[in-house]
Amino acid sequence: MVFAAQRGFRTVAIVAGVLLFTAVAIGQGTSYHGRRAWTLRNNRMAVVITPGGGHIASMTLNSGRGAGLNPFWLPPWQSVEPGAWQRDPAAYGGKPAAQLLSSILGHNICVDFFGAPSAPETAAGMPVHGEAPCVNWRATSRSRSHLAYSTHLPMARMNVSRTIRMRPGSSAIWINESIENLDGIDRPIGWQQHPSFGPPFLEAGATFFDMPGKDSRVYPREFSKGERLKRGANFQWPDAPLKSGGDVDLREYPKGGKNSDYTATVLDPKEKWGWVTAVNVKRGLLAGYVWPRADWPWVGNWEENHFRSGKPWLGRAVVRGMEFGTTPYPDSRRDAITLGSLFRTPTFRWIAAKGKQTIGYGAFLASVPAGTTGVSDVEVEGNNIRVTLAGVSRTITLAVTK
Repeated sequence: MVFAAQRGFRTVAIVAGVLLFTAVAIGQGTSYHGRRAWTLRNNRMAVVITPGGGHIASMTLNSGRGAGLNPFWLPPWQSVEPGAWQRDPAAYGGKPAAQLLSSILGHNICVDFFGAPSAPETAAGMPVHGEAPCVNWRATSRSRSHLAYSTHLPMARMNVSRTIRMRPGSSAIWINESIENLDGIDRPIGWQQHPSFGPPFLEAGATFFDMPGKDSRVYPREFSKGERLKRGANFQWPDAPLKSGGDVDLREYPKGGKNSDYTATVLDPKEKWGWVTAVNVKRGLLAGYVWPRADWPWVGNWEENHFRSGKPWLGRAVVRGMEFGTTPYPDSRRDAITLGSLFRTPTFRWIAAKGKQTIGYGAFLASVPAGTTGVSDVEVEGNNIRVTLAGVSRTITLAVTK
């Protein structure tokens, strides 16, 4: 009887351990800096997603160079769940930014537009970058290797969903993202991914960014009082004109003193795949994204280096957003539609009445060897992402499940 009881206890313990491991792997009961979170894990990486805002808050390698280092930005203020900003709106700068800034983490999605709402939209309660990064999402399917989650945008009358899949042995994920128009009219929309990189990954003299960029323009109106770039100037990525004269290589950031700038770059139309990468050469960590260039032809470069002094910034933030999608500038939907095109490329996207659109894209991490200076190419071939490094003779292949 004693033996049977011990055997039964061991069985219960084993089952409990398996259930606990499964719960951790699919994110039940986990948290991230005080926020509710789901966590996906395999033997190579961990990915943290927050139900509040649907943000991909963290991606980290389990081993190798750069292990444990999250490349994404963690704001230097208290992050709260959607809606909690209403307890003290002034702490987050007030409307329309407070809804977003109070809960922003890492990589956020911008739907159904990219930028600031108009004055009437602000009065109606629309936040910066639309409702999607400011509402709660719910999981519809979870396992150790995937998470499906979705949300409803009541003002935009749209549904948004994501499925994130990872494979054993790979430090890449594949994201299938869908938007559904519930209205009976065709609509112009913005649909942007907003990954923001921050310290300690974002490091002066160590962090370099690459993409297949071509024609570019510095934001044509006042972006801030701390602009270092020549307003409205055209250039070829990455050499941007400074307002003080000369050029600056935008591959490296942060560089120089305080600044707050924005540039828009159209990706090479000859390329099938758009991509952007960031590498910290000292820490040996590479992060990147790859997506169909025809769907998302633009990359916005947002730079903030200790300039913004109002709440919640208070001069504390160093962050770079590499914001890829349908739209060049973080303006109102009215502005994007009025502009129409830039460099012969549309500045918004249409979705049909009662229509649904899905775009698949990859996100990845990799340890890189000493001598790496950046990335020269990223391609998707079948179920593999291939990353060709610069400075060393090496191509990294990462398997994905689409």
